[in-house]
Amino acid sequence: MSQAHDRETGEMADRRAAVAELGAELRALVEAAVRTEVTAEELRHVAKEARRLTDRLGERQREVTEVASVDDLGGRVRMYNPVIGDGHPVAPPIDFVHDGDEVTGHFTLGAMHEGPPSYSHGGMSALFLDQALGHAAASAGRPGVTTDLTIRYLRPVPLGVPLRIHAVAVETAASRTTVRGVITTAAEPDVTLVESEGRFMTLNRAQLERMFAQLSGGRMPPRTVHD
Repeated sequence: MSQAHDRETGEMADRRAAVAELGAELRALVEAAVRTEVTAEELRHVAKEARRLTDRLGERQREVTEVASVDDLGGRVRMYNPVIGDGHPVAPPIDFVHDGDEVTGHFTLGAMHEGPPSYSHGGMSALFLDQALGHAAASAGRPGVTTDLTIRYLRPVPLGVPLRIHAVAVETAASRTTVRGVITTAAEPDVTLVESEGRFMTLNRAQLERMFAQLSGGRMPPRTVHD
């Protein structure tokens, strides 16, 4: 392995670490912002500081259609994904553990995810489950895009409590994969709070090229062949 490759690998690892560090601080800032009861004067002072920092980060921006330089679609590294991204300011973030055709993740939600007082917004559960189900489909060797997603809310999802999310692929037919998932507390994994079922369609090469025509430089997402 060349020294240039080693240097490039080291630089990428350092950048990803920096992105994760900033993401952690932004999550702490967002959580503090939605829970603060400081004076209006202090709020305006912080807003001014936030504008200054936004200007600094805005000095060099990618287009919304560009893949982030720290991402690796083939390796499923998505640093700014709103569920798993270490660099995203409101992601939990969830680190999914893959085991055959199923995945499990653990996370805790804060006030930034609130819907009803002291409970998570229902849309957050749908977001997290969509991601978990997609990971399970990919873990089963059937990565694809969501075509159907059904959510059933059985009990409210509490804030500030360790949670568990689990999904498993249960059926495959042609290009479609059916996956089921649940959210529970970590302490009571047998008591379902939210359950879901989704179907995912694996795209062929032509479909991928149409959907991601804006991507360049060979950064097309991976696929399972069903030409």
